[in-house]
Amino acid sequence: MKKNRLKKYIILSINWILLLLIPVFLVTTKFEKNTIKEKIYPKKLSTSLIKNSKEDNTVLVTEIEKEDITSEVETTEDEEITKEIVSKNDDNKIEEKNDTEVKNTIINEPVVEEVKEQIYATYTGTMSFYNANCTSCSGITYTGVDVSDGRLYYYDNEYQNVRIIAAGSEIPKWSIVRIKNSSLGSSVLAIVLDRGSAVGVGKTHLIDMLTNNSENKTGINRNVTVEVLRNGK
Repeated sequence: MKKNRLKKYIILSINWILLLLIPVFLVTTKFEKNTIKEKIYPKKLSTSLIKNSKEDNTVLVTEIEKEDITSEVETTEDEEITKEIVSKNDDNKIEEKNDTEVKNTIINEPVVEEVKEQIYATYTGTMSFYNANCTSCSGITYTGVDVSDGRLYYYDNEYQNVRIIAAGSEIPKWSIVRIKNSSLGSSVLAIVLDRGSAVGVGKTHLIDMLTNNSENKTGINRNVTVEVLRNGK
């Protein structure tokens, strides 16, 4: 009788243990299956998508792969933006350098100052004409220049070809004068190479210009202005 009870008790205990183990087994099995599915699913999905991409020539990727590619694209964009910024900075530096060079060039250019013409004296009077073969004329000027060949001009190193005139002692020999308001034009440059008893300030004529028979003389020029540009030689 005791043996039967013990046997019954053992069987009952085993049944209870089995009843307790079955739910645990089921939960564990389900968990493992889910874990396996989670591990296998992305791989199968990835494989399927890659296969389809080869057939359809369409790029298909998983969400995980998309995240990686997005990251790479963002990195590439950042690099391009960085390169663009660096390029702009380089361009700005080049422009600044060019601006600096231009400014330096402008600064280093010699400043050309306008030379104000100096006028030593100004006289107003009449101008007459004379020639080399006139009465009491020797063909040689007071300064020793031979004008007997009919020459009317003298070459000056500073003013080049200028007319020959006689003037009073108030204008030194070899002076360069500018004659305005004469019959020869609005402005004529001349050099004082001769003297005359009737020319000068307060005399018959202010100046006397050398001429020749072939030159058209219009007589005496009145209200002529004489400006001394070089006082003597």
